[in-house]
Amino acid sequence: MRHVADEITPQPVGPRERILALDVLRGFAMFGVLIAYCLWSLGTAPEETFTRLDRILNSVAEFAIDGKFYTTLAFLFGLGFSMQLSRATDDRVAVKVYRRRLAALAAIGLAHSLLLRNGDILLPYAMTGFLLIPLRRSPDWVLFLVAGFVLIIPPAMRAAFDAAGMSMPQRPDLANAPYLVENAAWVRYWWTMIPFTWPTNLVLFLFGFCAGRHRLLTSLAGDTRKLAAIVAVGLAAGTAFHWLLRMQLADGGAAAFLGPTGVFLAYQFHCWGLSSAYAATLLLALRSRRGAAVLSPLAAIGRLALTNYLLQAAIIVPLCLTFGWFDRFTPSTSLLLALAVFALVQMPFSLLWLRRFQFGPAEWVWRLLTYGRMPPMKNTTGDYAPI
Repeated sequence: MRHVADEITPQPVGPRERILALDVLRGFAMFGVLIAYCLWSLGTAPEETFTRLDRILNSVAEFAIDGKFYTTLAFLFGLGFSMQLSRATDDRVAVKVYRRRLAALAAIGLAHSLLLRNGDILLPYAMTGFLLIPLRRSPDWVLFLVAGFVLIIPPAMRAAFDAAGMSMPQRPDLANAPYLVENAAWVRYWWTMIPFTWPTNLVLFLFGFCAGRHRLLTSLAGDTRKLAAIVAVGLAAGTAFHWLLRMQLADGGAAAFLGPTGVFLAYQFHCWGLSSAYAATLLLALRSRRGAAVLSPLAAIGRLALTNYLLQAAIIVPLCLTFGWFDRFTPSTSLLLALAVFALVQMPFSLLWLRRFQFGPAEWVWRLLTYGRMPPMKNTTGDYAPI
């Protein structure tokens, strides 16, 4: 009987096979995730303590940050699956590797959620990613049909709860509980929220998978007019749907007709619009030498995306526990913390690490668990592949 590793022919992506634009997009998304984590996952001070600057930053963050970068990461996750299939010469082996990859990511995510971050995305991404496998050969119309059906699951579940007189799962409230006990409670809570949170991951995975199948980024990267149009339409749509949501919150207002399902969909379209505009703006900037030079450091963050994601909580949680920072953050102090972690730790660490190694430490462990053998760590210099 052959060892599983002997049957696996795909190899980890090497430096020469990487695409600069994808790493820049991923690195940009990781920066946004860090800001969101500092703003909304560390506990916020009472709003009456906010300064005028804090209130402005809070409003700007709700518009420009909340949900946008997780949207980009989920889209890239689905696109990555498409790229893995395109590189494989054997579909059966590619699926086997993909399953091992997801299982390893799920294990890393579970450990991360229990030990560090309340609100981990790795485990949901990994478990939802398995649903892409039976859809990998489906035509585009089936992918979009499934995406449309899955998109309405969260509001439909909320409506079903309301009709049955059932209350939504309650967020944990463990005052003065040890941090690990509190994290375990949050993990249980997020599992009860699967029907309300995970379906949108699959929708974006399917969009990304379809885009990768048709090499959408390749065709867009060289078309300035289309990219500019995406920026304009994305900003307009994102702003319009955000305005509808603000009107809905203002005592119902003119948008009261939206209802719960309309509010949910408006928020999703708002996030998709702005995320598309951000991505198109980066692709436009990468078309120039100056833009590529300015943005290329983000590619280092993107190449070490898993390491940097784990590193965020690994730095911040001990600081908060040591100095009692939890539940004391304002938007301004949250933003300062995110900028400090990114500029003083993650960026220099990523750039220095990639001078010697081709994988981040977490990426190396992920590949080890996926391929069943130790990938070479030493950096082999090489150019990025064209998009």
